[in-house]
Amino acid sequence: MRSHAPTMTRALERVASFVLADPQSVLFKSITELADEAQSSEASVIRFCRELGYPGFQNFKLALAHELATLQQPTSTGAPGDIVQELVDTARIALEETERLLDRTVIGEVSSLLLSARRVEIFGVAASAITAQYLEYKLARLGISAHIARDAHLATMASATAAAGDVYILVSSSGSTIDTLRIAENAHARGARIVGITNRAKSPLAAICDFVLLASSPETPLTGGAFPSKISQLLIVDAIASTVTKLDPARLETIKDTAASVSDRNI
Repeated sequence: MRSHAPTMTRALERVASFVLADPQSVLFKSITELADEAQSSEASVIRFCRELGYPGFQNFKLALAHELATLQQPTSTGAPGDIVQELVDTARIALEETERLLDRTVIGEVSSLLLSARRVEIFGVAASAITAQYLEYKLARLGISAHIARDAHLATMASATAAAGDVYILVSSSGSTIDTLRIAENAHARGARIVGITNRAKSPLAAICDFVLLASSPETPLTGGAFPSKISQLLIVDAIASTVTKLDPARLETIKDTAASVSDRNI
């Protein structure tokens, strides 16, 4: 970057200067966030990556993450710290940050939508699919029928039949997963309401959504599915479920009924 920067256009040089000044922070940014903070454009960020020999922004971030990880490898041979305590500390920080980020009004609006929805579709890829499955489980306990397509092509086909009255809840930590974006665009164009659970406020998914529920702790290319990111998303899921029961207390009886239906499965 240092060798290329002097020969770059001013727009690309601004991106290079920003990355060189704080490379660690770039790992946690979407292309939109980097473009905004570098006072450039998304197209310039793409050109910057290609100037350095990378086909796209994610490829550049992966290479940057590898290099920073190499530079930051510890040289000390001392005893490791308390890993469990470190995880507890990061989880607590992530939950507290998510609490500050969450708009209670949006949680209430999303919960109301779920109670009146014609159809509820949930989708997430890879680690985000774990959050999606947990949401499906929580809604089932409340008597709200929701569907997850375990295949991206099936989910995309389902989105082609979306209609007004449908609610699509899309989980994507990065907010830029191509399959998830395609589903959001299809469903939104057909009148469905789109809810995004993401860790990036400025992302392509957030731009499409009618409602954005923001979790803390964005992931880097090397930390996909990281514990702080996942626990932040699970907090959002539980907040939705709890709000649904607050809006419709009869759902508490449904929880008892669904629990009783499988009670004989325990020894």
